[in-house]
Amino acid sequence: MTSTPATGIVRCSESIRDAVESVFSALAVLEAEARESLSAVIRKGGRPGTRDLGALRPTIRNLLREQGDRFNGTGVVMAPDALSDAAFHLEWWQRAGGQDSRPLRLNLDQRSESFYDYTLKPWFVIPRDKGHGTVMGPYVDLHCAGLYILTFTRPLTVDGEFIGVVGADVPVAAFEQIVIPSLKHLGGEAVVITSEGRVLAANTPTWAVGEMARDLLGHEASVERAAVRAPEVDWSVIRVQSTPAG
Repeated sequence: MTSTPATGIVRCSESIRDAVESVFSALAVLEAEARESLSAVIRKGGRPGTRDLGALRPTIRNLLREQGDRFNGTGVVMAPDALSDAAFHLEWWQRAGGQDSRPLRLNLDQRSESFYDYTLKPWFVIPRDKGHGTVMGPYVDLHCAGLYILTFTRPLTVDGEFIGVVGADVPVAAFEQIVIPSLKHLGGEAVVITSEGRVLAANTPTWAVGEMARDLLGHEASVERAAVRAPEVDWSVIRVQSTPAG
């Protein structure tokens, strides 16, 4: 029995869901270690500091090595005043070529005009306010050498209290390599698109990554659509139905 196009597109959406969840699964070790390290200090009646967060560096750098080109950066970003010795702080490392990595340095001085207030960024706000992970992008991140990236984050909690996020920056090119094979199996023209109409991946050069393609969201009669059923994203796989020649 052959699969109907609808079944094919649903299977494609499931493979993309699995790709999303695989990123969060890779972050699980870092999340667990961060929670244990910080909660150990709290259990002893203390307040974690930047030194406690710095103890995560071997795990963060090892995660970057393990993931290779799949992760451009990863780490932990703390909620304001969650640490005893810094109002704002992050332990975030980026790939620096080969197996090397370097810490991301941001201006976290509130008195400065160039203060980087990460608490206003959706990748921080959604895990904090909604209590679940999110994926933001694609967008060009100047802190990632101008790469087109997706930012994956999920809340970091200790005893049910939000204290920050754990996350990773994933180059769109690396994510494409995971999802393009399933798109190609659909045949015809197919794209992965965000709820705002931005293209994440496509199996033909008709659409470029990052391009706005809102028209696809409003043409129910001419497309097949399947939602990517992952709680962290609001994406769809859309297959454009061919129009018979007149």
